[in-house]
Amino acid sequence: MTISMKETLNITRYVLMLLVAVFIWLVLGMVYMDRFITPFDKLIPWLMPWKESASGPGASSIEGFLSVMQAQLDGSKRVADYAFFTMIVSFALFCAYLTFVYQQKQGRARENELLMLKNQEIARRNEFIRYITATIGHEFKNNLGRIKRRIDLLHDLPGEVKDRLDDNMEKLFADIDIFKKISDERETVLISFEQVDLKEMVVTLSGHYADLADFNFQDSSPTPAIFASPALLKTVFENLIDNAIKYKKPEQERALIAFSCSVDIDSNRRYVALSFRDQGIGMDEQEADQCFYKSKASNGGWGQGLYFAKYVIGLHAGKIKVGKEHTAPGKGTEIIINLPLVEETL
Repeated sequence: MTISMKETLNITRYVLMLLVAVFIWLVLGMVYMDRFITPFDKLIPWLMPWKESASGPGASSIEGFLSVMQAQLDGSKRVADYAFFTMIVSFALFCAYLTFVYQQKQGRARENELLMLKNQEIARRNEFIRYITATIGHEFKNNLGRIKRRIDLLHDLPGEVKDRLDDNMEKLFADIDIFKKISDERETVLISFEQVDLKEMVVTLSGHYADLADFNFQDSSPTPAIFASPALLKTVFENLIDNAIKYKKPEQERALIAFSCSVDIDSNRRYVALSFRDQGIGMDEQEADQCFYKSKASNGGWGQGLYFAKYVIGLHAGKIKVGKEHTAPGKGTEIIINLPLVEETL
């Protein structure tokens, strides 16, 4: 079993701490016993400076000599008591520290074991989900292919209508391909992130929806680039635009969508904050709290699209939420997306 660099550094640190503790306890023990071994006897002048030679001032008589000896004994006893107390306290603290470190290590071992079990369960469920999603994607693609072939047989359709239908069918085929790639762990090209210009992507999409919605780009400053999967983000933005069109007010001929972009700081990390705000029927506070959860949507909407959007934004280490300030029934809906900057992700 190989030992990582971090474990090697930890072991080295513990060995050094133990050596320092043994050295200190050895010195304190010699001070307590008042017996120094070579070469520690050289520390006597610093540890016991009161041990002067008996042939000093006041030691010419027996009384003076006894007085000097008594002072040395008192000093030695006092220092011995301090040394013993320091040894006991330091040993207790060292044992408490080792106990704390051991408990932490045991806790991490239990957490790792639990995490491994959870990962195994997630892997088992993901394998089942991949099988189901691959089957569903295959059936969807076959049925759409049959529908497209039947549309091609309708020669009396206006050219513009046929082009629109073909464009929508191509988008459906592209979405199904994404769906199948997500379900297949062997497809890594989809999750290959690259530098993306968000504003350019939204402007391009706005041209595709020019016949259904009016777009207002509120920020003219350059949008910072992010590190992301273009195919997945494009699907998220299309879902948000589709929702704005689908849930516009009955009296509105076209959906009104305002897009803005800014740099935000959340928990000391820098994000690109994107805002999609429409002027449709909106949603109340309860609906706003549940719209990202599958099967929790009301009015027969959201749920699937926003649930998928939350999943994709999570893959990008980002966040998605409803802007409560500009979301209310009859007022409209605002969806805010935070995505990490390129330099943060790299």
